[in-house]
Amino acid sequence: MRTLRIGKSSANDIVISDVRVSSNHAIITIHDSGEVKLKDLNSTNGTYVNGHRITIETSITANDVVKVGNIITVDWIKYLNAPKRPAYSPSNSVNESAILQRKTIGREVGDIVLGHDDVSSTHAQLIKKANGDIVIVDSGSTNGTYVNGKKVNMHTLQPGDSVLIAKKYPLRWEGVFQGINPLPPKPKPKPVKTVLIAALSAVAAAVVIILLLIGNDPKWTPEKIYATYKKSVVMIYGEYYYHVSSGNYDFGNFIIENNELVPDRVHSYGGTGFFVSQDGKIVTNKHVAVPWAYKQQEIELIRKKVQEYLILMASQSRAHQIEYLPLVNEVQVNGKQVTLGIVLNDTHLNNASDIIPCVFLKTTDNDEIDVAIIQTNSKSLPVGVEHIVDLNNTVVNNEDIKEGRSIYTIGFPLGVTIGKTSQGLEANNQSGEITQMRGDYAFGHNITIEHGASGSPVFNEYGQLIGVVNAGFFGISQGYNMAIKAKYAVELVK
Repeated sequence: MRTLRIGKSSANDIVISDVRVSSNHAIITIHDSGEVKLKDLNSTNGTYVNGHRITIETSITANDVVKVGNIITVDWIKYLNAPKRPAYSPSNSVNESAILQRKTIGREVGDIVLGHDDVSSTHAQLIKKANGDIVIVDSGSTNGTYVNGKKVNMHTLQPGDSVLIAKKYPLRWEGVFQGINPLPPKPKPKPVKTVLIAALSAVAAAVVIILLLIGNDPKWTPEKIYATYKKSVVMIYGEYYYHVSSGNYDFGNFIIENNELVPDRVHSYGGTGFFVSQDGKIVTNKHVAVPWAYKQQEIELIRKKVQEYLILMASQSRAHQIEYLPLVNEVQVNGKQVTLGIVLNDTHLNNASDIIPCVFLKTTDNDEIDVAIIQTNSKSLPVGVEHIVDLNNTVVNNEDIKEGRSIYTIGFPLGVTIGKTSQGLEANNQSGEITQMRGDYAFGHNITIEHGASGSPVFNEYGQLIGVVNAGFFGISQGYNMAIKAKYAVELVK
């Protein structure tokens, strides 16, 4: 008998790195008789055979289509001839008899202590073998161990290799077993005289810069705005469905297509957002982060159809009337996020691995203030993102937002479609003017907007954030598009 475990955890035989997949999602058992059975391990989004969600262990054949989350197909046949992966354990990763010395790395205890929240309590081990090799072994940490930028479970180190704990904290491993401090030294406090000289030098440099700017136009060119922020702006990709229930009855998950209920499917959509902090916070629209919040008509349509079904069932018999009529006015329709993530500029959207997972943080109670905050699961900026949109340099005063002023935006209109092309994603840079004030929360503009541009940052001619595009919510024709004032994004982040 042989088993194939499926899940997001690296300890599985079939590893699928997707937010819809549970850490330990399902298991396939291949019996000596040749019979193959599939069992769901109480996963969040379910395991499906030929489109049907299984609730008990189910026999499968090579002709059956197995999916996790009813989205990702599992080609389990190709894993049958692959050697079975051993369950992770530091003791069986390196032969104990070959170990000469061992150093443990952790957040609070161990030979090497890194007191950071994103370092696991027992994060990794550095092992010196009897033959002189030095091996780094990850201890099943949450945020991983990296060698030369690549995540590893176990790796024999070579001179010059760079080791990062949790992808952030350097480990000077080559001197560990000689008693040399493995952590980068803290800077020594500078003598008062040195500090004074440095301060005076900084003042002198500032004076020079100010003098250079006198008589020069401090405005940013559109090229400078785009070059500075093109990596800071990201495409947001999401998937959601509606969960329907009434009383103790669970009717399942649905979406609406052509005004009809479709079970066990998801809505997929795209939007835009932009990084505003070093810990991976992203500003976007509320209707991008929580799309169902602005789809009351769709929710009411689903409720109406379920109510009609209940009334129809109640009409069939007296027993059905007693059972179903009390449920008619208790129908609940709730939006549920399946996927929320980002795709970086100048990349592709070909599969789930291209999506960087994110979590929804917060939004406003006021639907007129169409802004929200999401954050990368890693609470860090992805590799390649060098700048953030500085909320400390944001236009928050109404008098600085006037009709006729030039504005610029960077976003991903039609991003989901374009991301799947051979050229891939490329942030779209556009310019226009403020056309009108729209009450306390918004202003109008004439920048052309398509689906997917919602959540794009709006900059003025000085490279300052002044708004967040949200025309996708209003659905108004071109030349009459809208943006939420930046002050409300600033207030939400703080």
